[in-house]
Amino acid sequence: MIRLYADTVIRFLLITLSPYYLITCLYASWSNHIVISEFADGSGYSTKDEFIELYNPTARSVDISEWRIQFKTTGENKNWRTRVKIPVGTIMQPYSFYLLANSKYTGPEADFTRYFSWGFLSRQGSFRLTDYEGEEIDRIGYGEDSSDYEGPEPLIDEGEGESFARRGYGYDTDNNKNDFIPAKKRNPQTSRSIPEIPEFALKEKHKWSPADESTLAGTENDIINIDELYLQSRADLRDGRIFDCMEKLEKIILINSEYVKSENDLENIPQKIKNDLEKKNLIGRDRFYGEAVLYYLQNDHKSASDNLKKVLLLTPDDKEVRKWYEKIRPPVEKVEEPEPASPVIEKVEEKKEDAPLKPVVKKEETPQPAKPKKSSRKKDIEEAEKHYEQGLREYASGYVSKAIEEWELCLKYNPDHQRAKNALRKARKH
Repeated sequence: MIRLYADTVIRFLLITLSPYYLITCLYASWSNHIVISEFADGSGYSTKDEFIELYNPTARSVDISEWRIQFKTTGENKNWRTRVKIPVGTIMQPYSFYLLANSKYTGPEADFTRYFSWGFLSRQGSFRLTDYEGEEIDRIGYGEDSSDYEGPEPLIDEGEGESFARRGYGYDTDNNKNDFIPAKKRNPQTSRSIPEIPEFALKEKHKWSPADESTLAGTENDIINIDELYLQSRADLRDGRIFDCMEKLEKIILINSEYVKSENDLENIPQKIKNDLEKKNLIGRDRFYGEAVLYYLQNDHKSASDNLKKVLLLTPDDKEVRKWYEKIRPPVEKVEEPEPASPVIEKVEEKKEDAPLKPVVKKEETPQPAKPKKSSRKKDIEEAEKHYEQGLREYASGYVSKAIEEWELCLKYNPDHQRAKNALRKARKH
């Protein structure tokens, strides 16, 4: 009996201490959504030297347009109040960061900066990240008097660090005390920083990309992906981008035909447009656009494109309308060009023999000064930045060798590019 018990204990230790088990445990606690990865409620320089860093721990891009940072003061029966609304069109790339800060913040240039007269945060309290519909994504409570937090107790600042940082950037157990540690040195990162890819993601043979979306049916990633795609479709519908909305809904149904919300929304769109046209008496751009959608749903692409053309005359900078106009307009018919007219031969009068020929005096042309050549230094710097940005994208997608190539090209154009040097040092360690 004792021997059996000893064998069981040894087997358990061998399993739990194995690298595979440790990686599996880490992966199980790795978040599948955007998280708050570091924050500071001030510094020795100023109580307003505040920032909140977000991190995308997934292998896909996430649209965080109109997501919010909300704050709640200490005490019972307090309400969440929005401090920040993230601008429309903000996309977080895989394993990348996004930095929000008070205007008194000191550090790398933040992606979003706003002046808060009373401070971005407070010395204690709670704050959370929500999506554009108000659904909570992540929440943190800090300070002894905090009343809203994840886990049994809030984070307590005992003077051990300059900020609070999440373990491994994306480690999440829904327990603030367990997930965060005091950072001895602040390290805020922005969307321009090098992506932080977890080791287990680098070791995977295949990296997720948008092209793989249709092959994910039946997996956990597929469910997450569809949910995000659905939220994006709702944002499109709310902002009047109905063509883009329908495209996303159809894509969801293609991946998972049992996703009922998409089918219902797709069925309700025509009636909603008809009601708006009849009851709201829409005119101008809104009317042309609504009618274009209805024509499109009836497969009358010519009438739809004609209406979209009218929209473009009113709002030529509408990218969504232009994209769909180019997509659905009928092919241009080839117009036969008329035959060129016969050349008219003018009758030239014969010159009289006795008429003296006047010498033609050529005017001396004033030599023009040679135009100075534009310095190529500016072009080299711009080209270097392009290669640096491309390297970030390759690295975030898991293609480390391609990223190294791009950053080496960057340094050829601009040998003083410090970020590329740092990125190369980091990438060559993998």
